[in-house]
Amino acid sequence: MDGATRGFIPRMLLKVCLNGARAAADHPRLPVTPEALARDAAACHAAGAGAFHVHPRAAHGGESLDAVDIAVAVSDIRHACPGVPVGVSTGAWILPDVEARHARISSWKSLSARTRPDFASVNLSEPGWESIADALLDAGIGVEAGVWFPEDVLRLAAWPRASECLRILVETQSPQPEAACQEARTRVELLRATGLTSPLLVHGSEGGAWAVLAWAGCHGFDSRIGLEDTLVLPDGQRAEDNAALVSAAIQALRGR
Repeated sequence: MDGATRGFIPRMLLKVCLNGARAAADHPRLPVTPEALARDAAACHAAGAGAFHVHPRAAHGGESLDAVDIAVAVSDIRHACPGVPVGVSTGAWILPDVEARHARISSWKSLSARTRPDFASVNLSEPGWESIADALLDAGIGVEAGVWFPEDVLRLAAWPRASECLRILVETQSPQPEAACQEARTRVELLRATGLTSPLLVHGSEGGAWAVLAWAGCHGFDSRIGLEDTLVLPDGQRAEDNAALVSAAIQALRGR
């Protein structure tokens, strides 16, 4: 274990990101409806996924932060996979107005334990992220702090409630495998210097997805895979579905 990883406790969770902001046309098996998300979640859990990250949709097909849409998606997934943690996104692109987004997320507090997400990701590079994270914590929902850039580490360290984060997401941006792994190493080193002890989940996207997953596995960090992050398997062939990506990730982690 190198200097970048000392001080963090490896948990080795593999989370599956089922759909993200992708359009249904991006992949024939991209789950969009609550029913499709539930079916995919069950297949991915059977393949080895230990948690789910989803972007619920409204009736018109667009991403939604409305409590009713969140509740239906979470409830259906919970019915298919009892006891498996379910998380959602709070991305600013879903509802750009910070006050409106804060109000929608605050309304999740009224959801029942069965329909309320276990956690939600908050991108620290987005305006108003502190109020969004506060609203989640006040609603009893875990915060995954999304670190995309070095300055996000400083933002997180300065936040008074940073120690309450469920985990920190180190989300590399480069589509180049080597550059993405270097980003991961740099972010982890910066986080180590802050003294924060929340578990880390390290992942990449597109061309960097598989390299970063392998890097995370080698260093004992949680990671994730799914159609949100990549449409292809490690050999470059298009994945049949999310479960195929999870199976390939489990194989890769076992073979590290």
